[in-house]
Amino acid sequence: MITVTEEARELFLNVEHPEGTVLRLDPVTDQNTGETQVGIAAGEPQANDQVVEHNGESLLHIAAPVSEALDGSVINMVETPEGVGIGITTPGPVDS
Repeated sequence: MITVTEEARELFLNVEHPEGTVLRLDPVTDQNTGETQVGIAAGEPQANDQVVEHNGESLLHIAAPVSEALDGSVINMVETPEGVGIGITTPGPVDS
């Protein structure tokens, strides 16, 4: 399961998208390199999405392959030179 911080939730609450769509975190393949990345865009909800809710409302749908690949990760707000953005922190190795 992917966790979304309160700060990131606030950012998602301010993203407008067409009625009948949801914000989705989906795998995206780069046409030039063939590498798979993740992107956020408006789209149709899917039955196997991980759904992040806020006050009982759907906030973000995470595609099953992304949720599985990033299990244990945290979506958070980050400061970038371009302004505020979204970052994903993956779980680190466990020290024994």
